[in-house]
Amino acid sequence: MPTYLQTIILAAGFAIVAIAANQIARYLVRYKLPVITGLLITGILSGPYVLDLIPLEAEGHLKFVNNIALAFIAYAASAELYLREMRSTLHSIKWMSIGQLVLTFLVSSVAVYFLAGYIPFMAEMGVSTKISVAVLIGAIFVARSPASAIAIVTEMRAKGPFVQTALGVTVLTDFMVIVLFTFCLEIAVAVHEGM
Repeated sequence: MPTYLQTIILAAGFAIVAIAANQIARYLVRYKLPVITGLLITGILSGPYVLDLIPLEAEGHLKFVNNIALAFIAYAASAELYLREMRSTLHSIKWMSIGQLVLTFLVSSVAVYFLAGYIPFMAEMGVSTKISVAVLIGAIFVARSPASAIAIVTEMRAKGPFVQTALGVTVLTDFMVIVLFTFCLEIAVAVHEGM
């Protein structure tokens, strides 16, 4: 079967699942659950590990959907941030973001390193490779989901300094994670190639 035909079929299946997810999420609102919860539950159920409505092979064919979604998430995140309202909380946002980044990164990296013996793919690695993998996983652990935060803020029509601070921290931390992960990846590659 040609690749473009597979992509069209998988995109149509994805569209049907997306429409169903929207309806299921709206139904779960009756039970006082946020819409994002219904979307996540539907995504988990329809994915390759439960009902297999979207098979694992679809990942390569549907990569364009992921790229479009990331663009919309970035746009939505920036649209929710109001610099005038955030001016009074910029100092707090900066220190909270740095604190979350450093604390989460250090604790999770150290935990992964010491638990490496219980992680099947890390059990037989050398010390330098374990450190490289641990810092990469630690960088991933720092990541937050601006999409979830924005979805809940939008649905609840939340406003005020707390919301602006939470959104500011989420977006700034997400930016810092990209820088941190790039730095950790370069160090891991340099260590691995130097062996």
